[in-house]
Amino acid sequence: MRALLLLATVFALIGCNRSAPPAAGGPGAPAGPPLVKVTKSAQKPVKWAIEQPASVLPLEATPVIAKLPGYVKAIAPDTAALRAGIKLPGGQSPVIDIGSVVEADQLLATVHIPELAAEAVEKQAIIAKTKADLHQTEKEREVADAQTVAAEEMVKEAEAGIARTDADIARWKAELDQVNAQIMGGVADTQTRTVITKNFDSAKAAKTEAVAKVATAAAGVKERKARRARVQADVEAAEARVKVAEAELARVRVLETYTQVKAPFPGIVTARKVDPGHFLQSAANGHGTVLFHVMRADVVRVFADIPEVSAEKAGVGTVATVRVPSLGGREYPATITRTTGVVDPGTRTMRVEIDIENKDRALKPGQYATIRINAEAGDATVLPAGCVLAADETHYVYLVEGGKAVKYRVQLGRSDPGTVQVLGRRKATATTGNWERFNGSEQVVEGNLGALSDGIEVRTE
Repeated sequence: MRALLLLATVFALIGCNRSAPPAAGGPGAPAGPPLVKVTKSAQKPVKWAIEQPASVLPLEATPVIAKLPGYVKAIAPDTAALRAGIKLPGGQSPVIDIGSVVEADQLLATVHIPELAAEAVEKQAIIAKTKADLHQTEKEREVADAQTVAAEEMVKEAEAGIARTDADIARWKAELDQVNAQIMGGVADTQTRTVITKNFDSAKAAKTEAVAKVATAAAGVKERKARRARVQADVEAAEARVKVAEAELARVRVLETYTQVKAPFPGIVTARKVDPGHFLQSAANGHGTVLFHVMRADVVRVFADIPEVSAEKAGVGTVATVRVPSLGGREYPATITRTTGVVDPGTRTMRVEIDIENKDRALKPGQYATIRINAEAGDATVLPAGCVLAADETHYVYLVEGGKAVKYRVQLGRSDPGTVQVLGRRKATATTGNWERFNGSEQVVEGNLGALSDGIEVRTE
């Protein structure tokens, strides 16, 4: 019964409040299409700030590893601490330890490798022996040179003998011809011709002997030259052995330099992991002993990840500001030093780095910082903020076309107080198609956009 009474009461109230429709032309008649304010897009710079969290890292940091196995002989003195007059408990002398400020190539520790010194002595002995062998072969070459010269002289002497026998042959041939003529004339006897003939034959035999001596001497020259070439090869081999031995000694000398562990660059020692007597594993097996960690902090690098949409505004040379909250908000003016140049598809960000001089060492690697970049779109198309309606997780504007409000979906860029950058437009009813740019001739409705609907007739102010 109570429910029925309640329903009756509601219907009675509704009936009492219902009014009759106004008469045509009366005071309650519709006023016509709504009146809207319109504006046009404009071209102006849009400025905004890109601010991202960042981290401070050292410019360089490296572990100092032993190259060769051996024993730590001594930790080097901390020269900076000694100059500063630092005293340690128990009368200790300051040595390289955490916090030590070091210069490039400063000695950090020395390593004792007994085998290396013995190997250097061995290589020196080998050099002495190879040089002695070289000296001996050079002497043999000198002997071979002298023997070759002597053999060549014998050839010359034998060739001179041929010339003498040719002269004797010519002489006895002439006398033989003469005596034959005399015998024909009855002036000489045959006995004389026999003597001359024997001398002529003897001269020819002497020539044959001289020719043979020349051949023998020439063969001797060839033999001496061959021996000399063999000795020259021995000299070159000995020279090569000397060079090899010297190279081996140089290699050992280079290895000896690894007994002095030095700082790779100027910086601060952030860790010391050895003491005198500590045995060091060789780095050759991939498990070398780390003696120290050295970090360069006079210059630090600050890195941040810039979102993809702002990556084009964060190129090398871009002016930026680094702010460090832990230093009371201290700010460092800087420029971007380097970037990866690519966007990480996993994070949709681009890594940038800024190098900052840190002479006072106020910046500590590992600190939190922020990077701020003042960006600007120099010639942006903008609309008043009141022209944009946010709805359905996107943005819209209304354009007055043919006396009607036409709804468009818009792509937005950056915004600053009072204005927003518009990149393109497409009718709200379209799901595909190209985005059109605003050309400045459009009539864009500003304000009271929630009262409009797509296609409604409107009047403009």
